[in-house]
Amino acid sequence: MSQFYNSIAEKYDAIFPLSPAHKVFFDAEVHGKTVLDVGAGTGNLTAYLRAQGYDVTAIDLSKALIAQATAKGVEVQELNMLAIDTLPMFDTIINIGNTLPHLDNKDEVQTFLKKAYNQLTQGGKLILQMVNFEKYFGQKEGNFLGNLPLIENEKVKFERSYHLNRKGKVVFKTILDETIANEELLQPILSQELTQWLSQIGFKDLKLYGNFKKESFNPETSMALIVTAQK
Repeated sequence: MSQFYNSIAEKYDAIFPLSPAHKVFFDAEVHGKTVLDVGAGTGNLTAYLRAQGYDVTAIDLSKALIAQATAKGVEVQELNMLAIDTLPMFDTIINIGNTLPHLDNKDEVQTFLKKAYNQLTQGGKLILQMVNFEKYFGQKEGNFLGNLPLIENEKVKFERSYHLNRKGKVVFKTILDETIANEELLQPILSQELTQWLSQIGFKDLKLYGNFKKESFNPETSMALIVTAQK
């Protein structure tokens, strides 16, 4: 993971800006006062929420992304998401940016969800966002799962595609500015198993969206899977 994020760190904000839809979504969905931003990257969401008056703790594993955040005056701690039980409790825990699938396997995903539940105050909220892998499995041809939408603007060109390996992992292939190629392994997580795990752990009031505009989630067509769940 470090090699991938190190290679795109300087262009990260051009690739993944904080959109107006993000701001409207989190204005409505963040619960309470204390927030944990898991996989905070260069700190854009953290900075926004802090500006709104929230007490935000931000963590990430990529030294390069943390350095970019630091350069903008945003404090992000270097910490593995599986170590959130070393932190205080929070009213809201956020895990977006397809961060959760970077865990090694489904057991680790369930471990994180259990730890997130335990680190939430009563009535606290978990907000998850990842790629809707079901859409890509539905269009599988051989081991090719399809291309993700091209990200191209005056600052960056970022090409992305998904492939399936023999162990059931998704190989995330990227080309940055037509020169920097990388591969990253992802653990696919499907909506039905995710909601089942959340319910078994004790989360309630689960809501699924297909994007940050809160359009309904459709496993066949939605680009994203966004889940909110309450303790």
